[in-house]
Amino acid sequence: MRTLLATIVLGLLLTNCTNESVKTDNLPVGEVSGKLPKANGKPGQALISIDNDLWAGEIEAVFKSVFSEPAQGPYIYSEPIFDFIQEDPSTINKTRKKHRNFMRIILEEDDKLTNTEIQVKRNNYSNGQLYVQIRDSKKERLIDFLKKDLKTYVLLFDEEETDRLVAQYKNAPHLLFNETAKERFGISISVPQSAKFKADLDHIIYALDKSADEVTKDNPKTGAKGGTYWSQRGILVWDSPYEGKESMTPENIMALRDSVLKKYVQGTEKDAYMTTEYYPTHKPTLQYINIDGNEAVKIEGLWKQAGNPEALGGGPFVQYSFRHPTRNRVIHANAHIFAPRFDKREYIRQIRAILKTIEILD
Repeated sequence: MRTLLATIVLGLLLTNCTNESVKTDNLPVGEVSGKLPKANGKPGQALISIDNDLWAGEIEAVFKSVFSEPAQGPYIYSEPIFDFIQEDPSTINKTRKKHRNFMRIILEEDDKLTNTEIQVKRNNYSNGQLYVQIRDSKKERLIDFLKKDLKTYVLLFDEEETDRLVAQYKNAPHLLFNETAKERFGISISVPQSAKFKADLDHIIYALDKSADEVTKDNPKTGAKGGTYWSQRGILVWDSPYEGKESMTPENIMALRDSVLKKYVQGTEKDAYMTTEYYPTHKPTLQYINIDGNEAVKIEGLWKQAGNPEALGGGPFVQYSFRHPTRNRVIHANAHIFAPRFDKREYIRQIRAILKTIEILD
């Protein structure tokens, strides 16, 4: 399920640069044959291929400014919208050329281009790659273009990363969780196969997906102890009766959410449980979205533990709530993360992608 944002971003790609020559090759990921090697590179990162001499100075400053803009979402602390690494084309080998998000900046002063030329396509050097080329014959015009429109292409990389995850989850769903969601709630949802059931009741299913994201050894020089550092994604789906428009008000959705969390998601200490953070600087945000032609409420915010002052911990969550068109029920799907050692951007991307796999079936 490609989101409306993807359409908006691609629309910007075509219309935001009305004074430039824009070329796009809008192939879906994976349509090119398997002859290409698989894309590599770190999720949430772009490789910028540009001559070092051209990079130094104003262009470098533009990139640092745009890429460091804060990502939008349920963050405790600000994180950049995307990461990048810059490298001179002469040092980029075949392996590096396969980077999943590749941007090439070219200044060819011998050419007499009338405008900045942009080329965007998938699967250029590798299968699964998004490739952006920005080319000009005048440095000043190139810089002006980057100041005005670089963020459009950063957002395109960002959305592509989410789409890759959606495709990954849909290609390898947790079959039991998905079949249970179909039967109980009339929806499909693709959660990671590694997730484990925590609750399986008539009106709620709950699974946890835990992974060891970093393993360190003891450091004899500093005395620091090694250990295994985990991240955890929780996915809950529940339903409630639809009793008119009041069932879909944010106040009622949040009240029901907190009652469900209190009952089914226990905390780390005795009597502790999960609840929503409502502190003024971190209040949940609400957005109306569309799922298969049906209006849904998307809520993003932070969760915390309550019920015991010794219980610590919290993190981001994303929730969809929508009226099922044939069952006269409101379906609620919540995904949250707990990753205290790590930055949150790519984990937020993961739980957003899980919810983007939702489809209404009957």
